[in-house]
Amino acid sequence: MNDRAPAPLGFIASFARLIADHVRACEHDHRAVLALLGLPEDDSQGPAWVTAQQITDALHLAARLCQDPHIGLTIGQQVRPATMGALGYALISCAELEDGLAMFERLQSMVCTQVRAEHRLKGDCLESTLLTLGGVPADTHLWSFAMVSRLAFARWVLGRHLVPLELWMPCPAPADPAPLQHFVGAPIVFNAPFARERLPAAWLSLPNPNADAGLHRVMNALTQQQWAQLAQTSDQLLALLRQKITQGLQQGVLPLLDQLAPEVEATLGLSSRQLQRRLAEQGLSFKDLVEQVRREQVLHELRDTQLPMAEIARRAAYAEVSSMHRAVRRWTGLTPLAVRQGQAAQGDALSP
Repeated sequence: MNDRAPAPLGFIASFARLIADHVRACEHDHRAVLALLGLPEDDSQGPAWVTAQQITDALHLAARLCQDPHIGLTIGQQVRPATMGALGYALISCAELEDGLAMFERLQSMVCTQVRAEHRLKGDCLESTLLTLGGVPADTHLWSFAMVSRLAFARWVLGRHLVPLELWMPCPAPADPAPLQHFVGAPIVFNAPFARERLPAAWLSLPNPNADAGLHRVMNALTQQQWAQLAQTSDQLLALLRQKITQGLQQGVLPLLDQLAPEVEATLGLSSRQLQRRLAEQGLSFKDLVEQVRREQVLHELRDTQLPMAEIARRAAYAEVSSMHRAVRRWTGLTPLAVRQGQAAQGDALSP
């Protein structure tokens, strides 16, 4: 199997910079936070993506510097359209929330390639499930930051105190959950198997007080131009494929290239033949990529979650737990139980 390093995954740098900006606003030295994020002082330079692990480390440092045990809640409320660039302004100028949601679902990898939201209507409820890639930590600061920022942005755009039906967070509860509970205003399920928002479907038809057809045309055109440029990069192609592979695996289905090719062509404008050629240019096959994603997901869930072995195997599309056992031993030289218990693996160089 090809062991080429996976494409970079993470959050857009402007989102991560909110942490350093908050520390500076609290009159503390923010340079150590920037260092953890891998970002320079000048926000016009530096990497485009910051990983979930880097954001987690930066949030913990910010919590200590600002003496704020609810740092994710505090900073998450500061997300604004500018955090997401042109896409943010295109979203806030949509006529209705439904329009913005459709745009965000299609273009969300412009702002995050490590977490992907998928929306599904179930009767009078809208379920938004967040699929993760690349070992997103089950960290309370991180998930508070991520989930609060989504709700805060929706409230800010619509000018309403929107209250979801229920929130699932794949992390432990904070020592004092009351501030987070008060902000959300709905039941929160901690240590959930994945992140999910359950929202009233009626939200979709809410009018947007910031709707501006002229601004939307301009920002939508700019967003589409940026997306077209981004879609030509190998990293964006691999990130999209990894997201689609993850989606299939977590539904218990082993993805096939022929199944994904039409969606990739519609999203990135690449035919199946072009897609295979682009993968070959990266020294990869689609089978290699599926194996990479499977390995990352299984090892992450063994190390960082308490999911039962059978559930981990199901979410990686293994027909039998024994098949997953053989794969883990091939990757690491250890049994799944040994990986869960944190023993050093002889195959760690191959691990994500």
